[in-house]
Amino acid sequence: MKKLAVLGICVVLALTVLAVGCGEDEEPVTTAAPETTAAPETTTTAAPDTTAPPETTASTAPPETTATTAATGVEVVRDVIADVEPIELSFVSFLPDVPPGSDWNWDFMNKVSEYSGGAMTVKFSGPEACSPMDVPAAVQRGTFDLGSILSMFGDTMVPLCAAVGRAEYNPIELRTPGTPANAAYKYYEDGYAANGIKYLGASVSSEAQVQTVFYFGKDINTLADLKGLKMAAVGGSNQAFIEELGMACIPIDFTDYFTSMERGVVDGFNVGIPGIEDYGLTPLTKVMLDEPVSSCGGMMLMNMDKWNGLTDKQKQVITQAMIATEYDNLKHFNDTVDAVKGRLEAAGVKILHLSPEEAKTFYLAYRDTMWAQDIKDFPEEGKLLYDALVNPDFHRAK
Repeated sequence: MKKLAVLGICVVLALTVLAVGCGEDEEPVTTAAPETTAAPETTTTAAPDTTAPPETTASTAPPETTATTAATGVEVVRDVIADVEPIELSFVSFLPDVPPGSDWNWDFMNKVSEYSGGAMTVKFSGPEACSPMDVPAAVQRGTFDLGSILSMFGDTMVPLCAAVGRAEYNPIELRTPGTPANAAYKYYEDGYAANGIKYLGASVSSEAQVQTVFYFGKDINTLADLKGLKMAAVGGSNQAFIEELGMACIPIDFTDYFTSMERGVVDGFNVGIPGIEDYGLTPLTKVMLDEPVSSCGGMMLMNMDKWNGLTDKQKQVITQAMIATEYDNLKHFNDTVDAVKGRLEAAGVKILHLSPEEAKTFYLAYRDTMWAQDIKDFPEEGKLLYDALVNPDFHRAK
């Protein structure tokens, strides 16, 4: 139930997810993740032809073919690689083909086609072809070559995959060798490799993205106003945080948010920023507390045997496309969030920013309660990831 809770929070973009299997019925073979002291058949939905990809809103490519991120020195390369051997790869996502959730998938797939000069194509399937939580197992078995997952779905193979959504570094920083944050990238890479999966990268950001916020049906102005309120959430690890703020956590399914707000069963709800629109809750909302917490961490995975069978140039295309997708989505997700806020303000919803002192108190309460639970559940892995993903200079903790 805890995992489904977090799924509900993050998958606010998915409209209806069908609980169907992915091919074979056997359980995934799970191999223990490497010692953490070393920080390091389905019916698919036809996708647009990626050999002539439509213009995607997920990526605004700069004019140069190579960019270097100022913070890390990691190159974002956009070269078209010559003489790539043709191949079609199958791809399954935990999200349906509905923007903005599907934008990350299509940005990656379109880049694979573009950077290979059209030689490499990717055929998309959504949750109608595979239950979202089964995607890692389907990729492991080779039912699909590639898979896009909500990070928590990997927890059964690699403990604390969900923690990547709380990274206080962006994905490009995580993959930069020689940095403390890179220990987390290596942890996930080695953990998935032990289970026959190539970890390609993540779609998270330390800044905005589609993060979780609190919405309220009554006016609030300070943290003191939260005490005694009833907050709808699916519980899970967010429950300790909600209670730390003096609110009561009322476990309600996301599809019941509207009725619960309308009847006064709860005073507010906890959901990803665009979720207020997905569930039609804007008319019942007076305040958005614009102090985001967990990011909807996503991961891109590939079957290891398929990866090992690629040519060097094909691997170069995949890697180049993944890094460029991570880089471009830092801006794209911020734009998505800004657009939602604009529509809320136009509808009369107050966007509340806490005072600097209260904002720090709010964020540290979130950080401390979430990591305390992870370290309690997985002491060694939790400590490694805490050291890697918590940024001592992160502005929200200052």
